[in-house]
This record gives sequence, structure tokens and C-alpha cells, in this order.
Amino acid sequence: MRTVTGRRTEIMEVAAALFAERGIGATTVREIGESAGVLSGSLYHHFSSKDEIVREVLADFMDQVERAFSAVTASSTSPEQTVRGLVRATLDCIDSHPHATRIYQRDRAYLRQHGLLDAIDGKSRAVRRHWRAAIDAGLASGDFRADVPGDVFYRSLRDTLWGTMHWPNRASWSTEEFADLMASMFLGGFRAAS
Repeated sequence: MRTVTGRRTEIMEVAAALFAERGIGATTVREIGESAGVLSGSLYHHFSSKDEIVREVLADFMDQVERAFSAVTASSTSPEQTVRGLVRATLDCIDSHPHATRIYQRDRAYLRQHGLLDAIDGKSRAVRRHWRAAIDAGLASGDFRADVPGDVFYRSLRDTLWGTMHWPNRASWSTEEFADLMASMFLGGFRAAS
């Protein structure tokens, strides 16, 4: 017998796949219910609205990202090791949550219009702080180039990493190989000359 929590999770997974494939605005509550094997009226027993489903999908996703980043920063011993770990953690999160990643990237206008970014804004800022703390520490220690603004490095690396989910040849590498390639490429340009 399924628990209410288990059923909610199933509905969220089905909805996330539909949102990622069709877009949030183009997905109806009826389609979510049919795909989840629940009458659309019964769906409201679990969620008050389609937007509540979206909010929970993204909140779970951002919770995982923030936990992964916290683990990296807690175990790293240098700014470069932290950046390498954050690269790997980002790619792991993309791999484990492709639907939420696609929703977050593709439906930003919908999320903003419906106030759904507000719920994850704090986690998003916390994720950014992990990156910036590592980058700023590397700049302060002289490990990273002072002539490259930390925010430029951060945004370039972050946007590239999240964009790789759309690369047709991304599957040519394991996550570990790809994380090493991306970290080496970016850090090679950001590391201070010896």
C-alpha cells in the first residue's frame, strides 16, 4: 500500500517529467493526473495547485544541490579543491535531476511570473555563496588570477556547467571524466602563474 508521502513523490516525479518535456504552462493538471494514474480531482488531495507541484520539485532539487555543495566545502582543504568539488557536484546534480534542471533553466519566465523563484531564492543564494567563498579564498591566497574578476569566473563556469545538459556529445564522458575536464579547463585559465 502506498503512503500519502509516497504518492506525492510519484506525482511530483511524473509532473517533473511532463514539465521538462512540454513546459509548465503547456502541462495541465488533468495530464499530470492521467500520467500518474490519479483522477485530476483527487490530485488536489495531494497538491493545492500545479504551481505547488512545481514549487516542491524545485525545492527538493535545490535542497539536494545545497547539501551536495555543503559537503564539498566541508571536506575541501584548498580553494582549487573546492572549485573542483563544486564542478563535480553540479554535474552530479544535473545527472540525478535532469527534469528539475530543465524546468529551472527553460521555464524561468513562468517561474518568475508565478512567484515560484521566491521559494528557492534562499537556497540559490546559498549555492552561490559556496562558489564565491572558494573563488574569493583563491583570490585572497594568490592561487587565482587577480586580473580576472571572481564574478566573471563564477558566472562563466556556472553557466557553462548548467548548459552542458544540452550538449549532444555530453554522454561521451563519464561524469567524473567530464568534471575533471571542465575543472581543468577553467582552472587552467584562472590559476595564477607560478
